[in-house]
Amino acid sequence: MRIDNLDCLGPTVRAALESQMDDRRKQTIRKKQHHTQQGNEFDSKLEAEFYAAEVLPKIRSGEIVNCELHKTYLLLPPDKYCGIYLNKAEYTPDFVLTYRSGLVEIVEVKSKAVRRLQQSYVYRRRLFIDKYARPNGWKFREVIV
Repeated sequence: MRIDNLDCLGPTVRAALESQMDDRRKQTIRKKQHHTQQGNEFDSKLEAEFYAAEVLPKIRSGEIVNCELHKTYLLLPPDKYCGIYLNKAEYTPDFVLTYRSGLVEIVEVKSKAVRRLQQSYVYRRRLFIDKYARPNGWKFREVIV
């Protein structure tokens, strides 16, 4: 149920809902902290550390010629079936690295805790590998810390 106008509620209920909404906004802001490294914005400290330790030295040496952050790949388009709307499915790896040799490496950096929480990740990863990585000969690497 969605209530767009809280004015129709009593003062006690309205105050409680406004407090809950405020708490959720604060949690969302805390979750969306970005980390910056060499002018790039990362979703997590682990990503920023991986970039500084592994990617940046290879960019400086010329081994990596292109680094794309959080590039989104469409796994399944939106659809409708028997009156049910089916959302699109996407996969967004942390890094898409292109090496001087032409090799493309997809890198996913995750903590063990986050990996356990993201239950759909293993399915999206599988679809991505089958649809993009394997047919194109790309390397896929998970860095689980």
